[in-house]
Amino acid sequence: MLLNEGKDSFLEEVVSFNDAKYVVVPVPLDITTTYLKGTKFGPRSVIEASRSLENYDFEVDYELKDKIFTLNELELSGDIRNAMEVINLSTSDLVSAGKIPVLIGGEHTATYGASLAFGEDVEFIIFDAHADFKPDFLKLEINHASNARLVNLRNNVSLIGIRSLNLEEKEELIKRKLLVITKDKINDDTSINSLINLIRGKKVYISIDMDVFDPSIAPGVGTPQPNGILYRDFLNYASAIIRNSALVGMDIMETRPLSDNNITEILAAKLIIDLVSLNELKNRH
Repeated sequence: MLLNEGKDSFLEEVVSFNDAKYVVVPVPLDITTTYLKGTKFGPRSVIEASRSLENYDFEVDYELKDKIFTLNELELSGDIRNAMEVINLSTSDLVSAGKIPVLIGGEHTATYGASLAFGEDVEFIIFDAHADFKPDFLKLEINHASNARLVNLRNNVSLIGIRSLNLEEKEELIKRKLLVITKDKINDDTSINSLINLIRGKKVYISIDMDVFDPSIAPGVGTPQPNGILYRDFLNYASAIIRNSALVGMDIMETRPLSDNNITEILAAKLIIDLVSLNELKNRH
């Protein structure tokens, strides 16, 4: 594991690895992306964007400091199975050290690699525009369009913000009786209550594909979809999830830097600040 000694750190946090509770893992993965390439540049861009934000989280009313350590970017080959193993081992090391890993990607397949580091009792809550439940894609078993299905081989998954899938995926999700909160149901009280009842008292891992958000606030993604969720929608769900469960890991995936704006990276960095702040505020109480 390569340790970053303060250089290129998230929020410019200067904290020792031993003292940090959260560890940012930059995952420059862009192997199976099929539409718009460039997600491998996402991690560095999100970290750079974080330095333009305040440590004080206004929405949560918490000052985040002395909590986050940042690793150097993972060194990944062009082989997707090898990449999954590297991500698995890196995440496992952090879990064994008692840290909460915060992966920044990179194509969403990285979530599958990270999931292998956790026990089968961990609930995976995936915010995504796409179901990512294809059995394979372009003759690849491990790929970004099969990510949720791969995670579900070992762990239960809940999908939030979905608005793009094929009929085969829809039928498989119904067959497996997974909780799926589509975009049109995102503001229904019954939806968020169903999620709370499912995860209450359990360990959870939160995974965010940035294309879950509306392209108006997150245009820099690999596979954008119209009619996405908004920031307030996410914050409502994040608050409910963290209040009712034990956060063990998280990731922010699929940021693809654009040359003419970086609002997607700003949002991605803010989501990390929000999740960490919410978790710390809960633990303080």
